[in-house]
Amino acid sequence: MCHKDMHAAAIFISFDAVAVSGITVEASKMAKILARNQIKSYLDLGYDIKVDKGKFGKPYDYEKEIYRGIFDLVRIDDIDSIPHYSVDFLTHSHNVLMGRVPPASSKEQEELLLAISDSSLRLAHRILQLWEELSISYVIVENGTLPENIIYTKALYMAIEDYGERYCLENFVVWRDHDLMWNSEKNAMKYGAAPYPHAIKPVKSKYITYVTLNNHLKNKLEEWCDYEVNVKVKKNTYNFTGHGKHTNIRENFFIRDSDILIARTTRIIPQKRLDRDVYLVHRLNQLFSRNDIDRKVFLVVSGDPNENHPYHHELNALAKKLDVETFIKFIGPLRHKYMPSLEEATTIEDLYYSCDLVSFLTSWDYDSYGNPVGEAISNHRCYITTSYEYYWEVYGQYGFEAPVLKISQERDGLPDEVFVRDVYLLLNNKQLMNDVARRNFSIGKRLLSDNASCILDLNCSAGKMRDTVFVSVVLPVYNESERICEVLRSLFHQKTHDSLITHDGYELIFVDNNSTDDSVEKINTFKAQNPSMDIYTLHEPIQGVSSARKRGMDYASVRSKVRDSRLGVQKKHYLVSADADCTVDSYWLHALIKKMVEANGDIGTCNYYYNEEAFLDRPNLFREIQKTLRCRDVSFSLFGGFPDGKGFAVERTLYDKVGGIEIFYQLNNGRFVEHLSDDWDFGIRVIAGGGKPVYARDSRVEINSRRVDTIIEEVISGTAYGQDGIIIMKDVRPDEEKQRPTLYDTTPAQSQQAWCYSIKDYVPKNIVLPALLNPQILLEDVAVREFFTRPVADRLYQRIHEIKHDSRIIDFKRIHAYKTPAYRLYFEFRDEIFSAMRRAVGDDIGFPPPLPECFDVVKPEDFERFVYYFCEDRESGEAHNYFANGGVF
Repeated sequence: MCHKDMHAAAIFISFDAVAVSGITVEASKMAKILARNQIKSYLDLGYDIKVDKGKFGKPYDYEKEIYRGIFDLVRIDDIDSIPHYSVDFLTHSHNVLMGRVPPASSKEQEELLLAISDSSLRLAHRILQLWEELSISYVIVENGTLPENIIYTKALYMAIEDYGERYCLENFVVWRDHDLMWNSEKNAMKYGAAPYPHAIKPVKSKYITYVTLNNHLKNKLEEWCDYEVNVKVKKNTYNFTGHGKHTNIRENFFIRDSDILIARTTRIIPQKRLDRDVYLVHRLNQLFSRNDIDRKVFLVVSGDPNENHPYHHELNALAKKLDVETFIKFIGPLRHKYMPSLEEATTIEDLYYSCDLVSFLTSWDYDSYGNPVGEAISNHRCYITTSYEYYWEVYGQYGFEAPVLKISQERDGLPDEVFVRDVYLLLNNKQLMNDVARRNFSIGKRLLSDNASCILDLNCSAGKMRDTVFVSVVLPVYNESERICEVLRSLFHQKTHDSLITHDGYELIFVDNNSTDDSVEKINTFKAQNPSMDIYTLHEPIQGVSSARKRGMDYASVRSKVRDSRLGVQKKHYLVSADADCTVDSYWLHALIKKMVEANGDIGTCNYYYNEEAFLDRPNLFREIQKTLRCRDVSFSLFGGFPDGKGFAVERTLYDKVGGIEIFYQLNNGRFVEHLSDDWDFGIRVIAGGGKPVYARDSRVEINSRRVDTIIEEVISGTAYGQDGIIIMKDVRPDEEKQRPTLYDTTPAQSQQAWCYSIKDYVPKNIVLPALLNPQILLEDVAVREFFTRPVADRLYQRIHEIKHDSRIIDFKRIHAYKTPAYRLYFEFRDEIFSAMRRAVGDDIGFPPPLPECFDVVKPEDFERFVYYFCEDRESGEAHNYFANGGVF
């Protein structure tokens, strides 16, 4: 019987039995993605699976602190009480069946296999019990095809089949292989010789997706399985955001800024060949000394010296022999910055920040990937590497630049003089190092970014997208308890004609942006009461409506692509933004999507209005608001308009093409904060990139009057959302007792001042900017030419190209590229524009607001020149304050 109330949780099972490794780092990245989808993650480190690490039965201790906030560590309790499941039996069965030492008769092998089957069956039952207790929805197996433990592998496959059938799950398992028999310790013949007769081959299962890191491993694995399974390739990913502060650790080791620090972040075992690094430090220091250069070369190694005492001792002996003991620093294992710690401990990112070079001089056949190379690239650092077996496939073929020590299976020795010289020359050319790091970073950001996409539907945690859904409505939510039920009802009870918009065709995605009230509880209650519609709730920890909107739209985009891939189709999917404090009309979504479909639009904007009843005692203020909205209707009808978070739609293909919502930052009181024009800037990028904007006049959104009510004085003064170019999001939720006395009407003088700020904010953005981004409309669009008049349209077209040439600006997509020319064109064409608006909108639009006082002494022949200086306001901010941030109407 299907279990329908299962809470989403995931368990990661590692066959590696190492507290921190490249495998657990990748698992942590996926766990963070799951956490954003409100999926709790558990991790079994595999101490009771891989017995040769000597940790069988070892209690979790410091490991819990490593993964605090990422994983809860779990394991099968009292696993050694299962018959035959002991270190001795597991070691013996592995040696006999895999290594074939000591030799065993057929009868002895048969007895072993019977014992293994009995033990596997009992263990599978215990695994099922654990998954049921934790309400597991997803299972991620790490390195499970290494035949470290035949009992556990067989048990895992049995548990997956039983659990999937019992709870009606579909593709809920990712079986991810970083290493396989043919490329892991093959010289030691640890897993015997091919075809590995007793190793458990991956089984064909509707519940499992098999994943590995490169195409060579994929091909070998599929061949071994007689092509019964299909294996996907998924690269490891890295963080290219550069967020966070880092600590320079050089002074801790008395390393001068002028000295060279080479970082090595790998396990301290023979296969990693750290002897090459020690030798390289020796040779580089010789070269610096020989050439009278006062620089020393240090090697800082992050790894556990206790993992292999003999090898650590061997490295120290080599350092002493080569007289570089003082330059080799073993600093123990480091955590990644995103891993929690009770104290401010040094992180891997701190080491990368402090170093000049990252080394990965590994042996030919041990490592299949090379995470330190990817981490060097993402941290803007140069790297050195060997041409290990998979270097070309993973990195080399994509154009990454680095000194590479040429090795092979036969020739796998110390660095040669050609390589040493290449490293030396790189270290002595700082400009070259900066250029190489920059070029590598650019390539890596495109190929290796942790883009939050995932294997299978893991980021579709709330369920697979219905086959019939073609619209995803995204709403950021922050403490909207008072309004959220009304908003939910308006979105749920959308009406339609010809069945264009039904509950099978659209979904609602609420993005909780750290609410402290019961908004989310009310959404979940509504969802439970209305199962006919898919309603999802995500969490975005970064505070800001821009990040929340991006989170929801990215989520919808990925899920719709997964759905289309599953169905083998390519169809249009519309991402729609809505606002949790605005109420939509009954045919809002129908009218918006109908316009997008009929006009083949790429981005569509809605029509907005205020409830007149909220302004019955404020006719002066309402009149000014209506004037702005009338102007908006005319300009949006002409140009298609720009999106506003209160309501717009974008076709998914165009969303992905421009890179989705982009988060801009600005400085406010010495702190980076989100720039709140993400919707506007997104529209600019879509339109400037050739996207077609459309205006859906019949798609109406009621703006909550509180946007004006609680900040009326700032509206009048033109500082509603900040000044000096800083846009500040203000909490406009009123305290009703405090608000009541503030609901007064504006005087005629205040009304005029509010109108002036509103129209000065409006015209550059909504009339000048569309022509600036797409000047051809001034020549080719009949309605636009008639609006301006043909002579004005021709002059405006010519002037745009003159400004573009004078400014040496390639395009106007970025906010700091379009503001100055838009302001300049406003000043130069303000009389013509207001004349056009009076004709199109009404005489009450009036004439342009007064110029800044500084223009009183400017001669007419100097006007254009001084407009340029006024609008180049990066230092004074005068132009920003003149045009204001008054677009609250």
